[in-house]
Amino acid sequence: MVCFLSTLQAPIQAFLRPAMWIPGLNRLHSHKERWRCPESSPEVCLNELVLAVNKADATDNVNTYKIKKVDNERYTVQIYSFTRAEWLDVVEVEFMPGRDRGTEAEALSFSSGFLPAWFPLCFVFNCILFFFPFYDNQLNKTRLSHLRECMSINCNVINEHQEEIEHG
Repeated sequence: MVCFLSTLQAPIQAFLRPAMWIPGLNRLHSHKERWRCPESSPEVCLNELVLAVNKADATDNVNTYKIKKVDNERYTVQIYSFTRAEWLDVVEVEFMPGRDRGTEAEALSFSSGFLPAWFPLCFVFNCILFFFPFYDNQLNKTRLSHLRECMSINCNVINEHQEEIEHG
């Protein structure tokens, strides 16, 4: 259960995303992946991810997932993930038709700030402390993996080396 103050401040915190302002330093608390769903269209993948969020929320005892925004025309979804301490992490996934067939996706999960969302005016203080380094202990990587595994379609991570071999 996410507290009222976290719910109010989360959209502002997610929009500002001060923890992502410094390139390089933001890699400590973010994770980006490319996915390939070889047998599915972008529409199917988007719908599967929306269903997977509910499944992930029911099976994950560390995070609370809330769908913030779904764009059926651009095949994008934005998900808020609140940790037990109510730090706000944001997941953004964009599906697009694959090069040959199926669907590919760009998935990003990141911590939005140093202070948790329940902290009064957290978005102001997180903007002041944007330079403060912190590590997510690979929670963002684990979160993307969990969401992908909760989808009932075949969806795999593409690594850059594999793609060079296939298309090079």
